[in-house]
Amino acid sequence: MPVIDRHGCFYFLPTFRTTVSQRPYRLSLMGQFIFDVDDAQQPLLTQALWPAAYLSGVEGVPWHTLSRLDGCRLTVRRDIDDSAKLFLPLPVNGHGISSLNTCSLRPRQQPYPLLLELARGSLYNVRNQSDAWARSGLQLHDEFQSLLDDATQHFLDASGTSIGWRQATHSLKALELLETASHRLSDEYSTQAIAYRKHRDTRLTTLMAAELPGNGGIPNHGDDYKSAFNSVAVRISWKDIEPQFGGGDFSATDATFDWASQQGLRVIAGPLIDFQADSLPDWVYLMEGQFHKLLDSANQYVERIVKRYKGRVQLWNPASGLNLPGRLRLSDEQVMQLASTLVQSVRRQDPQTPVIFSVDQPQGEYLAHHRDGLSPIHFADTLARCGLGLAGLGVEMRLGYSDLGMPPRSSLAIGQVLDRWATLGLPLLLHFAVPADITADPLATRACDVIAADPNDTPEARQLETASAILRVALAKPFVHAIVWEGWDDTAPHTLPHAGLWGASGARPLLRYFQRIREELLT
Repeated sequence: MPVIDRHGCFYFLPTFRTTVSQRPYRLSLMGQFIFDVDDAQQPLLTQALWPAAYLSGVEGVPWHTLSRLDGCRLTVRRDIDDSAKLFLPLPVNGHGISSLNTCSLRPRQQPYPLLLELARGSLYNVRNQSDAWARSGLQLHDEFQSLLDDATQHFLDASGTSIGWRQATHSLKALELLETASHRLSDEYSTQAIAYRKHRDTRLTTLMAAELPGNGGIPNHGDDYKSAFNSVAVRISWKDIEPQFGGGDFSATDATFDWASQQGLRVIAGPLIDFQADSLPDWVYLMEGQFHKLLDSANQYVERIVKRYKGRVQLWNPASGLNLPGRLRLSDEQVMQLASTLVQSVRRQDPQTPVIFSVDQPQGEYLAHHRDGLSPIHFADTLARCGLGLAGLGVEMRLGYSDLGMPPRSSLAIGQVLDRWATLGLPLLLHFAVPADITADPLATRACDVIAADPNDTPEARQLETASAILRVALAKPFVHAIVWEGWDDTAPHTLPHAGLWGASGARPLLRYFQRIREELLT
């Protein structure tokens, strides 16, 4: 069976000897990129999530990156003396934090003007995508064209001056206009593509669900749930079902499945095992260094779940998070063996029901700051080619979460990520979430920070704006067969902080949007 390392290099199990973390690694100064801003813009650079900056090559896979901020200078380097793109989450007026990128740059000792290069990268992204869609028949409205023309003029004005206040002012204005233009472009694409799909089929067959924790029993607000979703995603927690080795309490999970059956909702079961550190039973970590015991325990647990709920599930998702670095130190061969074994376990017990496999953080941002971990798209590609009969791939995007997710991105950028994953030739299931608050969430089982939104927006309004745009993009793409929102009720125990559609003050605006989509578009 072939496996790959984090840089996309292919190996075969009999000859693969070491893990990424065991390889010698030294970051030198050879691949150094220096970016400057004007003195007046130094506070903007401080507000940026500069520790999250990373470099990637043309293949889009981040390399392990070191970033340093010294006043008005950002230095980013990697151990490869080759061209790269800089990715940096930066505040944009009217849009909050947004992940921006430059065009491909070569390493050099002379600093680049940061804002100008980010504007150049944004202009290239928007122009390139709009030209491609226009050639495919997309009708571009005058408002978008006016925004693009104004942004282009500001970029030209900025590029004609040396670094300083004037260049920074024009670059920032170009970035603001380009972010607005990218949203307009994405909305135009979504509207026209969905209209085309509806012209062919009156109702879309896309599965749409909110995630319910398997240990939560019968969910609150069941009528509202059914009016918003045509399916239910049940996240089954190994930690809750088997807190002690050899135990097993399925009562709460049984209640969730019973409720879904009574409502006539299709069921997406899983991930059955989430390999994030806070989702595994504590006793699993005692097996570190005893891979075969871990493999046997995970395999037996998955078989028990599938036997118990076979016939009540329309889509199995055995695992997620295996591509991420975690407390379990597994070699690349062991990761691939574990993934393939879990898929085969499900297929043996239930050969008729489709099986997918989920990949977390599909852009691979974690690779920029961890020396181990697998390139997500190469991991998925290898898994898809192993002859396991996968029916699709799950991609998990949690926007606005600092540790477990990815920095906020425009809906245009999210659509481009989905298009890239579609090149693997398998249907996609999109898991996504956007927080509706930035305060502490004591009922969330995953402790992580929420990235602050635009101070001029309320968090719930930002959740609605961001999530609704991504939802439209996903519905516009025929290869996205299912969409799972990772939250339902924040007043009950849940997984992600503030991702629910219900909060302490009642239903959030995004719930009403899901209900409208369900009524107007879905079967």
